[in-house]
Amino acid sequence: MASLLLRRHRAAQPSAAAAASTRLLRAFSALPDVDPSSSPAATPTRAAPTSARDPVLDLQLAIRGEADPGRIHSLVASALSSDGIPRLHTSRQLFSLATSRLTRLRRPDLAASLLHKLLASAPPSPGLLARALSLFPGPDDALRAFSSSPPAARSDVSLSALLSALLRAGRLDDLKSTFASAESSLGVAPDRASHNVLLHALVKNSEVAAARKLLDEMANKKLKHRPAPDIISYNTILAGYSAQDDDEGFEKLLKEISTSKLEPNVVTYNCRIQWFAKKGETAKGEELLDVMESKEVAPNYLTYNALVQGYCNEGKVGPAMRVFKRMKVMKRREGRSDLGVSAHSQTYVVLFRSLVEKEKLDDALWICKSCFAMKAAPPFEAVKGLVEGLVKGGRSTEAKDVVAKMDLLVKGDAKLAWDKVVGELPF
Repeated sequence: MASLLLRRHRAAQPSAAAAASTRLLRAFSALPDVDPSSSPAATPTRAAPTSARDPVLDLQLAIRGEADPGRIHSLVASALSSDGIPRLHTSRQLFSLATSRLTRLRRPDLAASLLHKLLASAPPSPGLLARALSLFPGPDDALRAFSSSPPAARSDVSLSALLSALLRAGRLDDLKSTFASAESSLGVAPDRASHNVLLHALVKNSEVAAARKLLDEMANKKLKHRPAPDIISYNTILAGYSAQDDDEGFEKLLKEISTSKLEPNVVTYNCRIQWFAKKGETAKGEELLDVMESKEVAPNYLTYNALVQGYCNEGKVGPAMRVFKRMKVMKRREGRSDLGVSAHSQTYVVLFRSLVEKEKLDDALWICKSCFAMKAAPPFEAVKGLVEGLVKGGRSTEAKDVVAKMDLLVKGDAKLAWDKVVGELPF
């Protein structure tokens, strides 16, 4: 429990969700609404202005507020069969929400039914089939959907989605056999996207040598049945070498990437940074941040997490704190320059613990308050160390403020454990 951040989530708004559900069911119902003007007592009234709300957002709200899987299915199925929401079939977020809700409510059959209706609601295309395949609750459903799809929907894109479904289910043997027989049994010759899924599967199964052999075949221009690799292909093998601590393979592949004229992306740099951090050379990894800046490759949270945790593992909390603050001010290149890169919860945990252990109380208190601002409770034993250090340093008021905020944040079963910690504090 101490290794995790405890987060509070806002309660759902059932009244608003129920209203949206009722409104949508009425909107998509085959039964006409009662016309109040037919009543002799009716009086003319001004027509209500048309709502400017996004109907897809209304539908998502209704899905979130429903606990009845049958009604969730009816809501989305009715919307698909009507013309009320144009291009509803393109909303991946909505169908991801609906299928995940149905699966959590133990109705994967309704989730699969909804996806079949989705496929039948629009002209066949590889993109639509790929989106649906990625959402099926089980790989067998995905395989049946692919097998029954028209030729116009089958491509390397949709085949790679099918292979990914098998990979997520851990069915590596089925993935390999499907890949091998794809052209003869499914009518699709695996191209680069499908090859990359196979590379990922081999690495995940610790078959790095087999993955490397496949990559070499892809890079061999004489083998026409293999597509040319891209940076994703190389990154996959690079991560495999890193996981196996294979220095020779890792360094050799980096040279091949350099000579292949492929541009390294953020994943490539993250692999290198993580490699340096594992070897206790995090400072070399931090130097790559400047290289990424010069190449206009935007770091992500994994970049900074590897550096922060690497420095903490080396006992260097000063550089770790410097990187953390650099992360907070790093501007994203996604049209929202006001946002910094977000840290993973584990980064806060590792950094906070290390700062408390090194008695860097000011920085530790700052991290602790950052957690409070996110409505998250830091690890109890680290908070205890911070409070004890503050009291020892004559900062009892700040210590009591930390305890008071923890009292507000910690809920449920964790409350008993926190109360026990409070009972051991020096005031």
